[in-house]
Amino acid sequence: MNELLISMSNDMRINRYFGESENSFTYRLLYSSLGLWCLWTANNGEYGSTKHNQTLVINELMQRYNELFPGIIDKFIDSNNPNLRFPVHMRRVYEETGYLITNENNRNQTAYFGRSLNIGNTSLYFGIPNKLYTVNGLGLFTSPTEYSVTTRELLIRDELSVTDYVHAKYNIAEFYEADIRIEELQFFNPLSKKAISHSWSGNIVTDYSVARNVEHNSYYRVVREPTGAILFANEVGEMKGDSLSSFEYRRLYYALKAYYSNPSIAKLIDKDDSYVVLKLNGHLPNREYFFLLLMSWPYNNAFNKTNFLFKKEFIADITALLSSLGIKVIGG
Repeated sequence: MNELLISMSNDMRINRYFGESENSFTYRLLYSSLGLWCLWTANNGEYGSTKHNQTLVINELMQRYNELFPGIIDKFIDSNNPNLRFPVHMRRVYEETGYLITNENNRNQTAYFGRSLNIGNTSLYFGIPNKLYTVNGLGLFTSPTEYSVTTRELLIRDELSVTDYVHAKYNIAEFYEADIRIEELQFFNPLSKKAISHSWSGNIVTDYSVARNVEHNSYYRVVREPTGAILFANEVGEMKGDSLSSFEYRRLYYALKAYYSNPSIAKLIDKDDSYVVLKLNGHLPNREYFFLLLMSWPYNNAFNKTNFLFKKEFIADITALLSSLGIKVIGG
């Protein structure tokens, strides 16, 4: 193996799983090293770094890596959105999860609060530790600090159970009759065995659902009364973006499936005694997606949003994270 890769593996304490190809291992090492470089560029006291400078540094580093490992740059391209650049995507993940703090001059500084979150037998540290640490995905891990937070605090997530969340979203006081042409709507079917994106039909099959008019990009929460009448409440459309709260509408779909005893299934597939792959059948809200990026590597491509490789010691925490959305985790 290339001496540079051996050094990176030792420095970040990232090991190769059994049977892993050199190409896959190289991708993981470069993925995590780019994260470290992004943080180090802003680790400059009160001055930090401009966001533009961070992007330039990472872009130049990626080009250099591609010269050393021809073709590796392909693993950092989003085939579904070629305009989305990995350096910007990674920086936003760090900004939204508190690794990077944007000051009043719009410059990024690496967090210095000494905050950590206990995961498995280690702790996710927000910032760059001044003691021995390991790297998993984009996250840095070391021994616990006195200033600790919980997952819910980090994600700014409420403590509602799936049932309580559904009941809160379907408070009948918020619903009304509306002059809407039912035949122009598609309804989300929580009982479908298909992926969420393919679980829409022209008929409502459960008393609680979501309706959409694709042509007008309008969304509604809907309640079917015993008489068959359908009541509506405005629902925020498929808001997208790169903030922590983006794609939040996905939580409702996962919750409805769990509420109707047809939870979305996530599978854990062993790689060896230390590593496991998580396979989802849909995309997550950004809160949970960004958190996964701090604990794991998107499998084989930096923009893979349904398959993640991580250490087995994180299984309990990741299972709890997904279960809180109503996703059932099996295997592993």
